[in-house]
Amino acid sequence: MSAPLLDIKDYTLDIATFDGPVHVLKGINLSVNRGDTLGIVGESGSGKTVLVRSVMGIGPSNSAVEGGQITFDGQDITRLDPKGWARIRGIRISMIFQDPMTYLNPLFSIGQQISDVMAAHERAAGEGGSTKGARRARTVDLLDQVGLPNPASLYDQYPHQLSGGMRQRVLIAMALSGKPDLLIADEPTTALDVTVQAQVLDLIKSLVDKLNLTVIMISHDIGAIATIADRCAVMYKGEIVEQGRTADVLREPQHEYTRQLLSAVPDIEAKPARTAVAAACRERQPDAPATLLEAINLKKLFKTQSGGEFSAVSDVNLSVATGEIFGVVGESGSGKSTLARMLLRLIEPTSGNVVFAGQNITGLTGEPLRQIRRHMQFVFQNPHSALNGRHTIGDAVGEPLRIQTRMSRREVEAKVEALLDIVQLPKLFKYRYPHELSGGQKQRVCIARAIALNPRLLILDEPTSALDISVQAQILEFLQQVRAEFNLTYVFISHDLAVIRQICDRTIVMKRGEIVEHGNTEQIFTSPRQEYTKALIESGRKTSRAATLQAS
Repeated sequence: MSAPLLDIKDYTLDIATFDGPVHVLKGINLSVNRGDTLGIVGESGSGKTVLVRSVMGIGPSNSAVEGGQITFDGQDITRLDPKGWARIRGIRISMIFQDPMTYLNPLFSIGQQISDVMAAHERAAGEGGSTKGARRARTVDLLDQVGLPNPASLYDQYPHQLSGGMRQRVLIAMALSGKPDLLIADEPTTALDVTVQAQVLDLIKSLVDKLNLTVIMISHDIGAIATIADRCAVMYKGEIVEQGRTADVLREPQHEYTRQLLSAVPDIEAKPARTAVAAACRERQPDAPATLLEAINLKKLFKTQSGGEFSAVSDVNLSVATGEIFGVVGESGSGKSTLARMLLRLIEPTSGNVVFAGQNITGLTGEPLRQIRRHMQFVFQNPHSALNGRHTIGDAVGEPLRIQTRMSRREVEAKVEALLDIVQLPKLFKYRYPHELSGGQKQRVCIARAIALNPRLLILDEPTSALDISVQAQILEFLQQVRAEFNLTYVFISHDLAVIRQICDRTIVMKRGEIVEHGNTEQIFTSPRQEYTKALIESGRKTSRAATLQAS
């Protein structure tokens, strides 16, 4: 049998902290044969990303290898010098990073960024530089390989002009530009809706066969791992607690942690146990209107490059009752986020009205609008980009208090500590920076900031999409607790149908800017009327717990 392409033996990595070194990877043993697809699954903080970044030679700057080695194609790469890494990184080992908007420069066109990466690889490999025209031709070919439409015209477009799924395909094209032997995919389907997830996974599978790639895929989505991986490894607290053939690990898990992960996979078939939280919230607010938020004939048109108009939201009408959780579901590009931003007046509608607590807020400006916004807060989709990396957690949570109130510095600090306590984070977290927190912790910080001014309405845009399944369950339970304690009303946006069924009282289904179905959430899931809704639910079933086991 030939030697594995990648062989990790007894690899231990420490990270220096103020309290001394912390073992983030502990005696890792893992091998990947040529042509294999290995899935690595585990919660946030389990060490998945640190492990594959070590394979890429881009581990944390304050880390130190305490033992073991990583061998790639027979060469120990653990202690390569910068020149040695330049000949491997991006050329023989390449990586698809998790968040496309973080790793694509908004100031440069898509094609220019891929072409620049090619030029850098050529210099590192000591090859004669190809012409700009040749790099452009190969970039267009790569964009075509990853299934992007009109690749020649896409070359000159910018990241903000592409959908999330298209940006992810661009990152895949960029990772392939060096013609790697090993491709590492770090959460490539995170925050994508179920149909786009399936497209990206199909693309990676086709590239494995077409280009004879070896792939390591990291994901908290066990369904994605079951779909694509020949073998999988389960990580927990820096250790691999179980590994083997994907079918064996998922159908007959040997470790208790693996069984817990499988039990946490959302089940779209499970009927949720409804509570009387919405009614209780209304009872505790006798002066609150029965309808807290309304959208009346709301429309949003955007200008296109050709000078025409694109309708992102078309004549949407909805009403949200005080105390309820109102779900908005649909695929990427359906208009969900555009609608949410119009409800909060973050973008102006082309026509129509938004009514909050009986007051038409569409034409408000200045101080009147600022006072209304105190009662309407937004929790953004990506907690990583929603927090300023240069500000401490205390600064982030206290910002609305400093801007919107006349509280003293000492009062703000006390309120920040109280808010951190509410979201179940230690008070000393106020001194930390976002990069020192996990994804779930950062999302709790965003929620703490959103409730700082005691709002009546929270608009939550995909608040769990970037979180692993166990943390997702914790955040959903936590949101229910906060809702009951603070008498909150939620507009909950998600492409995850299992989450919508679990948490929402009523739901609307959006397609291409229009509401195609609305009503009681349970009724929509048990008796959908529209073919589009039926198709969405069927797509959701493919990532359910039963489908995950079947796929493996």
